[in-house]
Amino acid sequence: MKKEDITGMIVYVLILAVAVIFGLTVLQEYSRAANMTTGEFVGFVLLAIFVGIVFNAIIFELAHVAGAKVGRYNILSVNVLGFCFYKVDNKTKFKFSSYDGLTGETKINPIPNAKKEPNPTPYLLFGALFYIIQLIAILFLFSYFTATKDKTLTKVAYFLLIVVTLGGLILVYNLMPFKLDSINDGYRLTMTTNKKNIIAFNELLRVENSIATGDTSIEVKTFDQITNFTADLNLNKVYLLLEDKKYEEAEELLNIILSGKTELSPKTYIRARAQKIYINIVTKTLEEAKKFYEEEVDVQERREISKDVSMASIRTYILMAGLLDKSRSETVLTLNKVLKAYKHTPKQRKKIEMELYNEALNMVIKAHPTWELEGYLLVDTSVQ
Repeated sequence: MKKEDITGMIVYVLILAVAVIFGLTVLQEYSRAANMTTGEFVGFVLLAIFVGIVFNAIIFELAHVAGAKVGRYNILSVNVLGFCFYKVDNKTKFKFSSYDGLTGETKINPIPNAKKEPNPTPYLLFGALFYIIQLIAILFLFSYFTATKDKTLTKVAYFLLIVVTLGGLILVYNLMPFKLDSINDGYRLTMTTNKKNIIAFNELLRVENSIATGDTSIEVKTFDQITNFTADLNLNKVYLLLEDKKYEEAEELLNIILSGKTELSPKTYIRARAQKIYINIVTKTLEEAKKFYEEEVDVQERREISKDVSMASIRTYILMAGLLDKSRSETVLTLNKVLKAYKHTPKQRKKIEMELYNEALNMVIKAHPTWELEGYLLVDTSVQ
């Protein structure tokens, strides 16, 4: 289990613990005072949770929109619990869509030719600001309604208390300064604490949006000072170079990324490392590739690449297992992860990842025609 998975599990357990304690103390005490039956209490809590999730999801995305505007960004789309609103030719359209976040996602792009460098801090922090305003308003209403001793108003007060407590739990998750199962604002804040990372963050938004809209001719800025942000930005350039078969230039850029190993997360490093190994295998003779593999790829790196569920690591490891180690079982074991990896590949990288993966698998098929691996090839119709 990877570090971010363990961290995410701990965060979820803490949030659940707070929710349970709140339910068993504050809410149960209220239910007894209000003489609620078990059915009434469960229905009351479930309705409040449903309203709280929807309400807070809307509030947090409105906060992202407001923060993005203050920070000098254009809004590309707003997704609240799968309900996605986006713009095409200045017209707002709607679709159901997945999102990278706990309750929603607002995609942004730097305003072109802005007088000042767009600043992501308001976009990342306005969720906390909007929640504080919500908290103050609801606590005021709670105090006022409960002071009246009116049963209906008291019931509304505790309903609102559940809503604001749920919002607080969502905010805690969103501001955790770790990379969890979705990219949260707290993690992004830790990555944009210096000016170079802010520039890289904005460049990454610009490039990803251009590639996502089909503009692969965009000039991608690269960085010599390596962080997770600048490494990911450099990887966009690597993909464009691989698409054009400019392997030497791609390897040079990967060397720059790998030189900043101490600044990179283990996952970012091993995926960049896999890219370099892939290039060396597909561009060298089998003897040269095997020599490179034995001399430069240690056992720990081989193990990490084999465990990593990403297209970069999978296409590299099937070459390692199939061509260099000649292990059908290891190759098939890795191929069984490809659909999961492809599903979680960023949309702008799916097309080139499919091409690179199929190229690697065809090399293994050619070397071992009796292994019957043709069914693992990805087809064009799976590109979304």
